[in-house]
Amino acid sequence: MTANPRTPRRIPGTARVEAFTDGVVAIIITLLIFEVRLPDVPKNASNDDMIGAFITIWPKLASFAVSFVTVAIYWVNHHSFFSGITHTDWKLLWANNLLLFWLAIVPFTTAVLGDHVGQPIAVAAYALNLGLAGASFTLMGYYVLFKGRLVDSRISEAARRIEVKRSVIGSCLYLAAAPIGLAWPALSLFLFVAIPIAFIVPGLFGRIGGERESWTD
Repeated sequence: MTANPRTPRRIPGTARVEAFTDGVVAIIITLLIFEVRLPDVPKNASNDDMIGAFITIWPKLASFAVSFVTVAIYWVNHHSFFSGITHTDWKLLWANNLLLFWLAIVPFTTAVLGDHVGQPIAVAAYALNLGLAGASFTLMGYYVLFKGRLVDSRISEAARRIEVKRSVIGSCLYLAAAPIGLAWPALSLFLFVAIPIAFIVPGLFGRIGGERESWTD
């Protein structure tokens, strides 16, 4: 029986793509802090001057904190996600690259938001960035769970559908925050803090890894 030439060649394991992703995410998180700098203050500045300088950059610190947590949650979910994948193929690799592309833009949109907090375009751009990152994660999950079927076949169809729906909801909320930000920036800013809370603990992707460990015991 010959293999279907249209079927991407499967490669066992995910170590290389995980290592590459870990390196890129580490760079992204590091770049986030580079835009947070105190304004110029004299070397002999008083305590009040220093406190005032820190107060002026609170939007930058806040946007950094939100973006750090958000990118970290993406990484945690990505790690749990890949713990359940048995093989990779070129479609999965490019889906992963698409996710990294949108995450790599986060330091830029974070800097814009920090400089113009509450400005509708700045808020909308940040929301759109995170929404597209979420959509790319959803696309990757859909391919792995349904099209490529790169996870263990014992994971039920119902469980796969639930996880994809969960990912779609998060993506849609971020994408919705973009037009909302044009009219009500404060509401989108609230969503930037609220949405990640729902994804701190991985869903099925986290359970996949645990199940695989128990299967091998």
